Amino acid sequence: MPLKVIPRRDRKLNRVIKKATSLELRRGQTLFRAGEPATELFLVRFGHIRLVSPGPGGKGTPRSGRASEGSDHRKGKVVAIAGPGELLGEEALLSETPRRWEALAGEETQVLSLRGRGTQQALQTSPKTFQAFLESKEAELALARALSASRRPGGAKARLGALLLHLGTRMSEKDQKAPSIPISLTHQLLADLSDAHRSTVTTLLNEWIYEGILKAEGNGFRILKPKALEME
Repeated sequence: MPLKVIPRRDRKLNRVIKKATSLELRRGQTLFRAGEPATELFLVRFGHIRLVSPGPGGKGTPRSGRASEGSDHRKGKVVAIAGPGELLGEEALLSETPRRWEALAGEETQVLSLRGRGTQQALQTSPKTFQAFLESKEAELALARALSASRRPGGAKARLGALLLHLGTRMSEKDQKAPSIPISLTHQLLADLSDAHRSTVTTLLNEWIYEGILKAEGNGFRILKPKALEME
C-alpha cells in the first residue's frame, strides 16, 4: 500500500514536495518502465497510477524520458494502484534499485517527482512520517493475507470485498463511516487486483449496489455498509 502523504504534518517532507517537478499524464501514458534505474519517487496529486507486471518479454524495455506514450495494457496485469496523496516508486529509497513494475496513468493524472535521496532523509528524520510508512506496509501485508486466505472456490466475493474495504480505508479520512474510493476503477482493474474474472466483478458490484452496500459516485464508489463487505 502506498504511503499517504499529509505534508502539513511533516515540515521536512513538505520542503521536498515544494521543490518537486509536476508532471501531467494522459490516460495510458507511461510514468516509468520495469528495469529502469529508480532515482525518483512520485506523489499523486489527482487521478491514479496503475502498476503493471512486465509482459512476456520480462523486465520491459527501458526508455529515456518520462510521461511517454505507452497505452499497451496487454503486457501484464495490474498489481497495485496509487491514488491521490499517495507515494509510489519506493525503489528510489534504495539507491537506484531497478523498477519492478511499469507505471501507467489510469486516467488524467498529475504527479510530483521527488528525489529519492531527499525523500529518504525526510523519512529517516521524521518519526511520525516513518511510523506512517511502516503502518502502510502492515496494511499492505494484511490485504495480501486476506486475498491469499480467500483463494478457494467461491472466494472471489471475499477477495473483492477485502480489496474494496482496503481501498476505501486508504483513500478516505480516518474513521469515516462511509468510506469512498474517488478514482476511476474499471471492472478489469478490480478483477486483476482481486484475482477474479471480470464478469464476476461486474456481477458482484451490481449486486452490492442493488443491496445498498455500495453506491456509484462519480467515477468511483462509496461504501455505505462496510460491515457487509467484511462479512463476505
